[in-house]
Amino acid sequence: MTRRNIVISLVAVALVVAAGIGLYVRAASAVTPGVISVAGDVIADENVVRAPSITQPTPDYTVGIVTTATASAKKRPTNASAASMSRAPVVAGFLAEVPFTEGAHVTTGQTIAQLDTTMLDLGVATAEAAASKARADLQSLDHNISKLEDARAKLVTARSALIKVRASLAATITALVATRASVETSVNAIEAIIAHTGPVPPYPAILAGLQTALANLNAGLKGARAGLATIDANLVKLANGLRTMDSGLSQTRAGRKLAKINIETQDVAVDLAKTRKASATVTSPVSGVVTFARTPGTAVMVGAPIVRIRPDGPTRISTYLTTDQLAQVSVGTPVSVDFDSNPGGMLTGRIAVIGGAAAVPPTGFPTVIVHMTRAVSVTIELDAGQTAPPGTPVDVEIRTGASR
Repeated sequence: MTRRNIVISLVAVALVVAAGIGLYVRAASAVTPGVISVAGDVIADENVVRAPSITQPTPDYTVGIVTTATASAKKRPTNASAASMSRAPVVAGFLAEVPFTEGAHVTTGQTIAQLDTTMLDLGVATAEAAASKARADLQSLDHNISKLEDARAKLVTARSALIKVRASLAATITALVATRASVETSVNAIEAIIAHTGPVPPYPAILAGLQTALANLNAGLKGARAGLATIDANLVKLANGLRTMDSGLSQTRAGRKLAKINIETQDVAVDLAKTRKASATVTSPVSGVVTFARTPGTAVMVGAPIVRIRPDGPTRISTYLTTDQLAQVSVGTPVSVDFDSNPGGMLTGRIAVIGGAAAVPPTGFPTVIVHMTRAVSVTIELDAGQTAPPGTPVDVEIRTGASR
């Protein structure tokens, strides 16, 4: 590159920079006593309501149907982060209704959009059905516990009655044994008499009667002891039955505790399903004017703007003042505002907020102090009923000599 070309390039750059400075710096050479003239921007103060992230319940139509594809898919290792990303919803849902158009006024908490809830309704119904089944299972367990307790009580009663019968039978056996011993003594005595005197009446007849009684006593003792053994065997069966029933009752009661936990879990699932459904109803976070509303009938991505709302309240303007200028103003100092497309007269307002620290204004801010000195951010609020389009550059005159 020749020296001539270098000079031409430098001149061109200088002209561009000069033109940029000319556009960037507003006319502020005319200084009016008691008035600070600065540039400002109307603050675009909008609330953006975005599409929520809703996990839609997805019915599994392949339950119980195992194919080669599904089997191999289950065996295939997957990356954890990729799996978590696949579970994250990308589409918020189908935008069923947006009841407001641009320019409409909404209030805080008012419904401003409704996503389709077909699948969410199914999720609520499924969760409620599971909760109902859990409660039915608990009722069934309670019924079984009641039946087992009644049956156990009957077994206990039967065992008590059988124990009483056994005690009576044991007493009878003891009495029979004593009676048999007495009869045997009598038999021995009669036999001794007959052996000494011979079969002199009535001893043979008495001996025959005692021997018959002894035979009957032995038969009665045999039957009583057999009955006692049967009673003991039945008592063992009753004891085993009670142990089995107690084990069943213990398991059933443990199952009841798990059933109650399951009910609580299902209730949480119902609440979660209802919360998901409620999140499909989008409400306004503020009161204000709708500046943008998405058209119903489309699928919206998670985080995509659905509605933009300009909050109610005074129009605010941002500007910057040097420390020398700040010494002449305070909160409440009156200002006048104008802009190129203003159809009426000057707008009026007051200084509302003065920043706490000085900083270099943003390079995109149209003011003569850019890149020259540090300045303090100042916020101006227009008087009630006076507005300017958000983002519009404005000329601000601060009347330092006016009463506050």
